[in-house]
Amino acid sequence: MKNKERKELILADLKEEKKKIKECNYEKPNKKNLAYEEEYKKVDEALGKSTLIGSGEILFSSNPNHLADVLSTTPKVAKTLILTKIPDKSKKSYTNKEGNEETGISISKIQELTGEYQSSTKDIKTADVCAYANKSIANILDSSDVKVQRESGRYNVQRLDNINKEEARREAKTDAITGEKLEKEFDIHHLTPRATETDINEITKKENYIPLNKETHIIGHSSEILDDSNLTFEEKKEKLNTIIKEKKKEDWDFWRRV
Repeated sequence: MKNKERKELILADLKEEKKKIKECNYEKPNKKNLAYEEEYKKVDEALGKSTLIGSGEILFSSNPNHLADVLSTTPKVAKTLILTKIPDKSKKSYTNKEGNEETGISISKIQELTGEYQSSTKDIKTADVCAYANKSIANILDSSDVKVQRESGRYNVQRLDNINKEEARREAKTDAITGEKLEKEFDIHHLTPRATETDINEITKKENYIPLNKETHIIGHSSEILDDSNLTFEEKKEKLNTIIKEKKKEDWDFWRRV
């Protein structure tokens, strides 16, 4: 099987709906009963419609009514929040069991919103519903069903990553930072650290895999420049080239004195 076909199969599995959260076993948190029972039930039902996909991610429904139930607010406010408070990187597509593509919202972002609402509202009922939703999401993320799927997703991400590195290695010619010819032994660096990736699409980007000579790679990490998420690639490149040139000058001066 060719790499392209293997990648397509792995990606399809990572984006595929595995089950709804209502089918998962997770511990329902205790209620303080400061709100009506119906409001807690709406939270359970809204969260239950979330989708566990092959990567191990959980995607909350993009329906404003469901977000309204979780935040104990109105659909109008929820719709505004989806448009203004939820960035595109938190909105992800997946393939449902009917084979159609849908868009969901990372449940971690929903958990973040419930925390913000809980701390900002002056209404004790709203605060309690948000606290219940927040704890429910924490328990969902900690459930055995989600943990097992997450491990499976990590395995597939690793397989995909290996294919991408293999392709990047074959196509590599020069060091992406210095522009120098690559040595016989060189490294492939992830511009977006794989350990912190939450977007499946990031794994597929060819530009995320850059070839570096080993010395460049070592200096990049020891200086923490390669790990600085606040810098653009061009800024990292400029800073590292300055350090590398200074190091070469120091080395040259040292050997000239010997």
